[in-house]
Amino acid sequence: MHLHADDIAIWIARLDEADDDALTAQRRALLDGSERAREQRYRLSDDRRRHLLARALARTALSRHTGIAPQRLRFAQGRHGKPELAGGDPGDHRFNLSHAAGVVALAVARGRALGIDTESLAARALSLGAAERNFAADEIADLRALPAAARARRTIEYWTLKEAYAKARGTGLSLPLDRFGVRLEDARLRLWMAPGFDDAPERWRLWQFLDGEDQLLALCAQHRPGAAPPRIQAIRCSPLRYETRIDLRLLRASGDDPFPATDPPAAAGDRPPLAAS
Repeated sequence: MHLHADDIAIWIARLDEADDDALTAQRRALLDGSERAREQRYRLSDDRRRHLLARALARTALSRHTGIAPQRLRFAQGRHGKPELAGGDPGDHRFNLSHAAGVVALAVARGRALGIDTESLAARALSLGAAERNFAADEIADLRALPAAARARRTIEYWTLKEAYAKARGTGLSLPLDRFGVRLEDARLRLWMAPGFDDAPERWRLWQFLDGEDQLLALCAQHRPGAAPPRIQAIRCSPLRYETRIDLRLLRASGDDPFPATDPPAAAGDRPPLAAS
């Protein structure tokens, strides 16, 4: 599945899909020794299953894009601990993982930094107090002005967008969260940064999607001035079982470009699962 320079792929897998012992063993066989050892360090079975799903998703999806067998992919950590492919990838593929409420999301692009965050609107709740300790003053003022029901959703919208940007930067939540933020409009959002912040909003593009009725996804990617707007593909999959194109509902996007082009979703089962060998 070749990614062009302006493509971004979002892969989505769910923990609640039934897995048999044979499929679990096939997925585990894709992992290297350190990944298998980390799986065993988790005490809770759901945490072990989530780790295995995330690593199998990363390996099978990146194999689709790079042409390198899943077992042969090697990973390293960047300066701030962000995972990246280690050598042998002429396409310069970058990726980022997120998981929440039984969903694992992976974003992949070529030659540009990116970050993704996902949260369940039903399962995740952030109090106003938590927002006041982490968000910027104008974001807090926006939240205080909303009724309680709308405030809960808006808090998660802010959180996912801010985390996606922080992950794209490669620093995670070590960034001062009150020194940058987003302004949300009906179909647009605006990234802003406080004076003296070590970045510029025009370097980035942000998108906010809804998968189904509940799963919120925020994507941040490095902007290429003068390039065509990114074409964003979404794929729902169960690693080694199936993968199929889907439509995500685009809620908001930053910048002044037209909303990103998307490939029309193909019929379910349009791509066979990547075999374990």
